[in-house]
Amino acid sequence: MNFIQTVIANKIKKCNKIAIFFHEIPDFDALGSAYAFKSFILNKFPNKQVEIIGLDVLNSNFYKNYFDLNSTYISNEFLKDSLGIILDTANKSRVWTTRHRFCKEIIRIDHHPQIESFAKYEWINPTISSTCEMLAQWFFEWDEDSITPIIAKYLYAGIITDTGRFLYESTTHNTLAIASKLLKYKFNVKKLMEIIYSKSIKQLGFESQIIKRLHFFEKIKFAYAIIPKNLFNKYDIRLRTSMVHIFNNISELEVWLTIYYDNTIKKWRGSIRSKRIPINTIMQKFNGGGHKLAAGFTLNNFNEHKVLIKEISNYIRKELEG
Repeated sequence: MNFIQTVIANKIKKCNKIAIFFHEIPDFDALGSAYAFKSFILNKFPNKQVEIIGLDVLNSNFYKNYFDLNSTYISNEFLKDSLGIILDTANKSRVWTTRHRFCKEIIRIDHHPQIESFAKYEWINPTISSTCEMLAQWFFEWDEDSITPIIAKYLYAGIITDTGRFLYESTTHNTLAIASKLLKYKFNVKKLMEIIYSKSIKQLGFESQIIKRLHFFEKIKFAYAIIPKNLFNKYDIRLRTSMVHIFNNISELEVWLTIYYDNTIKKWRGSIRSKRIPINTIMQKFNGGGHKLAAGFTLNNFNEHKVLIKEISNYIRKELEG
């Protein structure tokens, strides 16, 4: 283990109560790393109390019954005696529930480029594909005997989704080596892939409506789509996400984004993707950020999307001309 891993391991050994946090609108990397971390700590230290915070107020549709969303509320009294561990979260404002502030000490483990520092101890490595890959490599070094098929399954789910099934450039030889080691635990990969990637007829109809709303700027290879507020309900889509992934792998696009209304925070938000042009820094102007080629944003009001589209368009033109 390296220095920061050793520091975090020692902190975990000394604390009897541990609270695990993840980012809002969690993906498989966020929840996978949280559930894997909890299981690993309890396997290694059975007498510790470990809780994942915010499951009681998380949409029950995260994620297709893959995770057991415990509805038990974890009190602030528990947090005050806890070591807080924040996973897969680049911004303080994106920590789900923001209740990490009650913890007596905070650790952050993340693979996003560092935008801000908000924990006493931070292990940040943006060269690694996912937080699940970071944890998997660490667990193998720390105590391989404490890894189980369930832990391997959670970690593998985070890795394959954050790498787009190993299609993104974040995939390295180390990513594939770690994934290979996890597969040795013989969990049901076929079932996992079906859970993650299977779609209903309603889902396909929903996606077709979003595709119809695509605005394409051919000269700068940029496109965006705005998902109307009522479209999720019309197709009985209970989990509201940006759906930006449906425009992946379109040859004519260099940069693309989607905008939707988030009922949870009562604001318009979205995601942006790029094949080569860095877009995370410009998203910081719109209450967002993330990876160099994949980021999120939140608008102060709906009309701000016009400013966003204009800024992105001008930015792409300059990048292409340069």
